[in-house]
Amino acid sequence: MNVWTYACLVVGLLLVVAPVGALVPDTIAISTDPEWVTAGSGESATVTVQVSNSTSGNTSFEGVAIDFEVDGEYGSISPARVGIDSAGRAAAVFKPGTRSGTATITATVSCEGLDEPLMGSVDLYIDHAAPYGVADLSYKPKVTVGGTTDITVRMVDRYGNVVDSKREDSLNITPETVSFTVGSPGGVAVFVGCADEITVPVDDAGNATVTLRVDTKAGENIVYIQSPEPVRGQYISIRGVADGVPANITRSVFPEDATASANGEDTVTLIYVLTDAYRNPAGSQGLWVNSSGLREQSKLINSSSSGEVWVKYGPEDSVGVATITATAAANASVSDSIEVEFASTEPVDMVFSANPRSMPSRDANASSVSELQAKVIDIRGNPVAGETVTFTIDSINLGGYTPTSEPYLEVEGQNVATTKTNKDGYAIVEFHPGAFARRGESGWNATATGNATARATWGNVTRNIDVTRDVVLTWKNYPYLSVETEVSNRTVAKGEEVDVTIRLKGDGSMLQSNPVDVVLAIDRSWSMNQKDEGTNTTRMAAAKNAAKAFVAEMNPEQDRIGLVSYSGYTTRNLPLTGNFSGVSSTVDDLIEDLGSGIFTATRKALRDSIWEMNRTAGNANPNAVRAVILMSDGEYNCYGDPLARGTGFYLSAIPPWAEVLPEDSMLWKRAQMDYKYFWDLRESWFGIGEVWYKGACQHTSQNMSVYAEKNNVRLYMISFTDEIKEGNTTWETMDILAGATGGKHYHADTGGDLARIYTEIAGELKAEAGVNTTLNLNFENVEVNTNPVPGDQVFDYVYKDGVSTHIHNQTGAGTVLYNGTIDQTDGDGWKQDKQLHFDIGTIRLGQTWEATFRLKVNKTGNINIFNESLSNSVIAFDGGGEGLILPDTYITGVDIDNTGIISPIRVTFTAPDSEPYTDRVPLTWTINYSGTQDVDVSLARSQYEDMRSPTHLLTRTLGPGRFVAADNTTTDSFMMPVKDLSPGQYWITVTASARDAETDEDTINVWAHTKGAPRAYIKIG
Repeated sequence: MNVWTYACLVVGLLLVVAPVGALVPDTIAISTDPEWVTAGSGESATVTVQVSNSTSGNTSFEGVAIDFEVDGEYGSISPARVGIDSAGRAAAVFKPGTRSGTATITATVSCEGLDEPLMGSVDLYIDHAAPYGVADLSYKPKVTVGGTTDITVRMVDRYGNVVDSKREDSLNITPETVSFTVGSPGGVAVFVGCADEITVPVDDAGNATVTLRVDTKAGENIVYIQSPEPVRGQYISIRGVADGVPANITRSVFPEDATASANGEDTVTLIYVLTDAYRNPAGSQGLWVNSSGLREQSKLINSSSSGEVWVKYGPEDSVGVATITATAAANASVSDSIEVEFASTEPVDMVFSANPRSMPSRDANASSVSELQAKVIDIRGNPVAGETVTFTIDSINLGGYTPTSEPYLEVEGQNVATTKTNKDGYAIVEFHPGAFARRGESGWNATATGNATARATWGNVTRNIDVTRDVVLTWKNYPYLSVETEVSNRTVAKGEEVDVTIRLKGDGSMLQSNPVDVVLAIDRSWSMNQKDEGTNTTRMAAAKNAAKAFVAEMNPEQDRIGLVSYSGYTTRNLPLTGNFSGVSSTVDDLIEDLGSGIFTATRKALRDSIWEMNRTAGNANPNAVRAVILMSDGEYNCYGDPLARGTGFYLSAIPPWAEVLPEDSMLWKRAQMDYKYFWDLRESWFGIGEVWYKGACQHTSQNMSVYAEKNNVRLYMISFTDEIKEGNTTWETMDILAGATGGKHYHADTGGDLARIYTEIAGELKAEAGVNTTLNLNFENVEVNTNPVPGDQVFDYVYKDGVSTHIHNQTGAGTVLYNGTIDQTDGDGWKQDKQLHFDIGTIRLGQTWEATFRLKVNKTGNINIFNESLSNSVIAFDGGGEGLILPDTYITGVDIDNTGIISPIRVTFTAPDSEPYTDRVPLTWTINYSGTQDVDVSLARSQYEDMRSPTHLLTRTLGPGRFVAADNTTTDSFMMPVKDLSPGQYWITVTASARDAETDEDTINVWAHTKGAPRAYIKIG
């Protein structure tokens, strides 16, 4: 019994105690019997109200009535108004309707004397009626084998009320239950925590839920669901899908030896089967297939419904071995590797080249050698390994010059060499040129030249082929230039890139510099003790390092170096000498002059340096280049103007005082604008007494530029640090001194600049007999399989910062003259006329210049990058009077199309053209398939969008012959009967699968028997 009691405080204060019978009720209690009734059952419950006065306990009141109210949605109460009896009670009867839930009944006391109504209420619970049907059934229709899904059943009574456990929980009794039984392909499907049968009660929300672990074998798990009578039992199907994480992989290969011909047609087929931990085929799982060796490639392919991935590797145009590695995307430990080989077809031809073709004779360079390369190829230009090639030296021509040894192959005295081609198809031997009499020996000639024909011979007996190729080789005691080429990869996939390097070397007499006589005049004034910010040392230390770098660039066998240092006076530290180690050590011994070092005697330093040249003129080489390199870190202020522009004095110096002079003082101005007259350099003058008129001696040897020019001496002037500024007197004077003598004025802000300048001057001095070199690469036509092809069809030029075009230029001593990248795409480069042009300038003895550029390969076959008759690429030097042809340089272009492709399936519904459907629905779909296996097609219908509890309509197999049309497409159809179906919406799914393709499906929905329903549509997914 449900009882509720309420107390009401009577408003007002009684002044006297009233008789008991005069008191009004202030407390109400309401109860029901029973607490639960059943919806739609005809049951009733009595609702009883008890009123009383809380002060007196009185329950007898005259004229008091009770009004009952209830939400009519839950039922009715009668009578609606009842007077209380002498015990203060009143009762009414509640009859439930058809809705379950909680009915709140309200009782209101009406009587005189109450300022406010006295009210009370009670909840009466209405239970559902007996189970009548299943309102909702939820579960996953597809579950990975061995996985779980919750199955939830929600029942309703005949009035639509949810069958829940609220009444049973309140009364502590057993609620309605649902039984589940499962059968599966392997018999191991169970309900979690139980066996293959289970009975579960509904909960307070009306759900009967059980967790099913599906079978570990793929297939249908059939679950029978039995609800309480009269609800009919029903079956549902939960498909165990083999799409779990792969645990194993197996592989088959066709042909079995995993070998195919590199003929551009044959392929190797790899069939991988992925299985899960239960040995089920693992469908719809990603498999990474990576190839390396022939080329790098990576592809992610999903397995078919049977767990298979088919990979066709090839066709290939090039020979080689590729390593194919397959790894499951979801489990890297599941992996397989195999080597696939593509072998060449029968060899049919041979090409022959030499690198370089022109070289020094062995007397000029004992290590001189040329690499003879014979490449045997098949009909597609593929290199063929294991072929025997014979090399010989024929037709030696020495031109009447005196030889000291003959050319040979590999081993001295050998004119014949035999070897086999390597994996790249090359048979390679070394050609060693002959030697001539050396300088000073009988028969020496500076232009001695020899040549010979190198011959390569190869034959194919089965094809009755006998191939002979010749190349003419030249060697000189001092060749002008030698050129070498190389490629980063001899086999390049179409669409990929190759780096090509051209290397020029200065090896010969036309590049042999004249001897150099040079005096280094180095400032050692007090300011040279200051810090050089560029090298974090003193200026003097930076100058020493730069001077020694200059010494390292020169040739002690022919060049001579002298040393003069100066501050307010000069010191001839060394005469011209070839003892370069002595020069370097003397440079190291230089120290700053901290006494008279406040002065800078530039004029005197130049005079003494040029005088030093003349002092040794008696034993000088008449062909020597003569130069003075003067370096100063401050303006000249002693011995006056080197250009003799002022007034001459015979005093020893101007000014002679060892004190610092303000720059605006008269003495400072005289120190710059007047000059000390050198009596030993007198020619003619005008003067009275000790003074010569201003400007009278500018055109005499008193002007150091005139003095140097008359003695065939170049002046190189270096202003060091910003104390000598552009526009001031010393800067302008240095410009004039250098320009008038064929030298150059350089400015160095830091010690690093100074070292670079000394090295550059060394190069200029040694370049006296050098050549003006240009290189023009013309790709208008390129040889592919012995045929000319327009160059823009064969290659694309590729610019990449730091890589292409990269130029490196360095002296024989290892000093880098240039190292950087240029872009040759625009301007007069590739875009304009498919040319790459290089203005190289002077190549000196021992110098190496090289350029590396990148080409994208657009053709397949045997490609000769620099064919002499087609490319017109040439190296010109000595003002265009001489030239070199680049050696034949071969690469093999190969095709990577169709490698690692899986045959796809695509299935697409065509929407029906009319509705609603009352008899049959015309279903039509198209399948695109480019594989070679049978295609399995299935059709299923469901009342649920997620295709739960499907009804299978069709299963058929289409042979590969159905897909021979140009677009590999076929059309299929089916008439789906709907005459006996309940009105509503239905979903239909078509599925297509094949062993060598990933499964595909498409879904459409239609309405049966229902007018005005939405039109059918295709769901893409």
